[in-house]
Amino acid sequence: MIARLALQLAVALQAAALVACASGPVQVRPGGEPPATFATALARALPWSVGVYGARPRQDATGDERGDAPPWTDRATAARIGAGFFISQDGLVVTAAHVVLDAPEIVAKLDDQRVLRAELLGADSDADIALIRVPVALASAPPFGSSSSVWPGDWVLAVGEPYGLDRSVVAGIVGGRSRHFSEDGALLFIQSDLSLNPGNSGGPLLDTRGQIVGMNLRTVVGMIGGPGLSLSVPIEVVRQIAAEIGGQGGVARPRLGAGFEDVTPLVALARGRPYADGALINEVRPNSVAAGLGLREGDIVVGMNGWPIGDSADFARALLHWRSVERVRITVFREGGYRHLKVAP
Repeated sequence: MIARLALQLAVALQAAALVACASGPVQVRPGGEPPATFATALARALPWSVGVYGARPRQDATGDERGDAPPWTDRATAARIGAGFFISQDGLVVTAAHVVLDAPEIVAKLDDQRVLRAELLGADSDADIALIRVPVALASAPPFGSSSSVWPGDWVLAVGEPYGLDRSVVAGIVGGRSRHFSEDGALLFIQSDLSLNPGNSGGPLLDTRGQIVGMNLRTVVGMIGGPGLSLSVPIEVVRQIAAEIGGQGGVARPRLGAGFEDVTPLVALARGRPYADGALINEVRPNSVAAGLGLREGDIVVGMNGWPIGDSADFARALLHWRSVERVRITVFREGGYRHLKVAP
C-alpha cells in the first residue's frame, strides 16, 4: 500500500515538473518582497503632502447647515476638505478641483503644521484636477515615480486628511491599470482597494519606495454598501494637466466632445464585428469636434493618428496626446465597414 502511494506521488511530481517545463520559467518582476513596514517610504513622501481646505462663510455654504460643525471647520466657516501634493519647488500644488472651485478662500496645511493661504491658478473641471500656489519654497524636488511601475497586486499607499484626521495613511493593492469610464472622457485611472474617504481627494498615491505615482480622486461605492473600488489618476496625466492649467510648457489639447466605452462581446456581434476591441462611441455632443469629424453614436473607433485602439483606455491615451484638430485622423468601424474620418477642409 505504502509503495503504491509512493509511486503515485512520484508520478504526480513528474507530471507537475513536465507541466512547469512546458509552460516555461515563471516570470517574476524585479523588486523582491514587499517591505515589512512602509515607514521609510512614508518618511520620504510625507513632506510633499498637503491638506487642502476650500473655505467659505457658513451662510454662503450649501449642504452642511447643522448646528454641530465637523471637526475640520467651525460654526462660522464651512469648508470642503481634501488633500494635495507639491509638484514643484516653487510652491505649486495639485489637488482635486471639487475641493477648491468656487471657494472664496483656500487654506493649505503643510507637513510642519504651518497653515497658509493658497491661490487658485486654474482647474480642469472635467478631470477634477486643480492647480494652486502656496507661498513657500522647497529645498528639493518632489519624489516622482512612474505609474507604469505599479502592477496589479503591488502595494500602494495614500496620504490625506479623511474627516479631518491629520496626515492619515492607508495601504492597499493595485487591482488594475489604465481603467477608463465613459463619463470621464480622456482620463485614465489606476484601480486599487485603498480605503479612501472625504479628505483623501487630491492626495498622493505612493509606491513602496515613497515615490508619487498618482493622485487619489474618488471611490466607486459598491452595491448595497459594498466597499467598491478606489480610483487614482496616473502621475504623468496629473503633471500634463497641471502644465496645461499653469502654462508651464503644456499645450492645451483639443476636446473631442464625445463619450466612449469598451466594446462588449454582445455589442461587437450586434455591429457585425468578430472582435470585442476598439472604443464604442455612446454620445456625440452637438457642435463638438466629434460632430465636425462625423462621428456617430454606435461607431467603433479602431485607430487614431496611427495608434491602434484596442479598448477605451487606448482611445483615452491617444486623446491625451492629441494636439491638432486639423491633423486628426480617426478610423471607425460602421455598418460592416471601415471609414476614415477627418475634419473637412
